[in-house]
Formats: sequence, structure tokens, C-alpha cells
Amino acid sequence: MRQTLHIFAAHVINQQQWDACVSKHSNGLIYAQYDYLDRICDHWSGLVIGDYEAVIPLPWRRKYGFRYYYIPPFIQQLGFIGDTSLLKSIQEELIRKIRSYAWYGDLHFNYSNHLLASELHCKNRTNYIIDLNRNYGEIYKDYQPDLKHILDKTSGTTLQYSKENVLTDTIRHYQQQYAERMPHLSLEDFARLNELCKFYMDRGQCILRSARSEEGLILSDTLLLKDNKRLYHLLNTTFPDGRKVNSNHWLLDQLLKEFSGQDLLFDFEGSDLPGVKTFYKKFGGHVQPYFHYRRNIWH
Repeated sequence: MRQTLHIFAAHVINQQQWDACVSKHSNGLIYAQYDYLDRICDHWSGLVIGDYEAVIPLPWRRKYGFRYYYIPPFIQQLGFIGDTSLLKSIQEELIRKIRSYAWYGDLHFNYSNHLLASELHCKNRTNYIIDLNRNYGEIYKDYQPDLKHILDKTSGTTLQYSKENVLTDTIRHYQQQYAERMPHLSLEDFARLNELCKFYMDRGQCILRSARSEEGLILSDTLLLKDNKRLYHLLNTTFPDGRKVNSNHWLLDQLLKEFSGQDLLFDFEGSDLPGVKTFYKKFGGHVQPYFHYRRNIWH
């Protein structure tokens, strides 16, 4: 039986069925949860296949009366969520639906969407993941030698691993240190992020950690979100004093130690930035690319 494909505005989507689809499938990441999309996106609609057998979130805005796709802040990858074997029979119609709903813009498809990525001439984007379902010793074994050397040097320091951190401070630190590099992020974007993280914190899914000096000064801190599949490395800030003592190398090592042995993937959330990419690579992660689709009159 041929699957039906419909695009629905967010407010008419059945949230329970949508979230059940996202939770059930390995390619359903936290960004695609209804509450995540609703708190971060300006507007979004959902392409629903059959009776929520598969879904595709479609974030959008309007300009001069025309709808266009955009990549919302703090959402790395969305795309087709469900059994990708379904794509063989519906891909042509699905692509027509996506193209007809907006005339231009950008979407990120998730790591499993190779068929779609090929058909839509997408560009690969870099993401690193680490399987946490091992003991810490096995994770450490995959570290690059220079990272092990840095960690050996920090072992004699007085760095402290803190779980006592404040959400608003963690977000503010990120803004203060990196806002100039990210002019596309507005104050409203950070306000939405704060509301999103409060929502997940109430559910025990927002994790704050920091590396502190002996005097309690924050040198590096990080904000992570957690679902039934991954630990998402959403924000990470290092202050100048922290760089002098490699506090961020030490902080991420402590995180991997704390969450080792759990049936989760540690998702670094990137990156194609050369310096960040080199840093993440030191931890021995596996490259799992996702895909950037640019909608235009040709694609």
C-alpha cells in the first residue's frame, strides 16, 4: 500500500504520535522533538508519512511574502526520521513536497539520509560521536597521544569538576565569550535557548558541568542535553585563564569518564571549523556526517 505524504502546520500535528516516531527511530534526534522545535523555531511545519510512520520537520520563515527554509540556532540536524527503507518508494514525491513548500533556503538532513542527500546534491557537514557504552579505559585508549600528554600534565593540577552550576550563567558565559563570532545569533535566540533548557532541566535532561580553579573560579563550562540515544554537547565555553591550563581538555575528559558505561552516544555537535574540528578529533571520535541542502531553483 502506497504511503500518503502530507505537510501540516505545527499546531495541527499530533504531538504524541510525532514524538513517538522521533523516540522510536535511531535517526530521531532530540532537535526533532515537538517541544524542542516549538521553543526554538520561528515557524515550523511537519511532513508526515502515513500515520506518523516517518516525519520530516521543516523550519521556515517568510520574506516579502515568500516562505523559505532556514536552519534554526541550536539545531544541528533534522531531515527524514523513520525507517529509511521507506524512501525507495516515496522519495520522488517526498522531494516534490519539500521543493513545493518553500522556494529557497537551507535545511540540514540527518546522518542517515544518504539517499536524499545524493538526490538533492547536499554538502557533507562534519560531526564527531563517541560510543559511551564502554568502560572509561577503552574510551581513553582512543585518545590521540598529544591529548593524553596534556591530560597527564593536568593530573597534577588543582582543577575541580563541578556539578553545581547555574543555567543562566552557563548561557551568559557562552554569549560573553563568543557573541562577536556569531552575529547571526540574537538576544531572542538565547532567550529561547534558556526556555528550552529550563524545559529539559525540569525533566532531568539538561546537564551543566564546569572545570574550576582551586578558588572556585570557572575556567570552562558546558551545557549538554540528553535523550534516550545521545548526550548532546550543546554549549561549551573556555575563559582565557582556562586556556592557559587546558581546562577544556580536562573538562571533556571528565565528562566522558562520568558518562562512560551508559548506552548513549556522546555527540560533539560538529564541527567544520578547523580549530574545533582538530580539538574534537583528539578524543578519538567517529566521524558521522550530516547533510546541508540548499533549496534553489535548480535543487
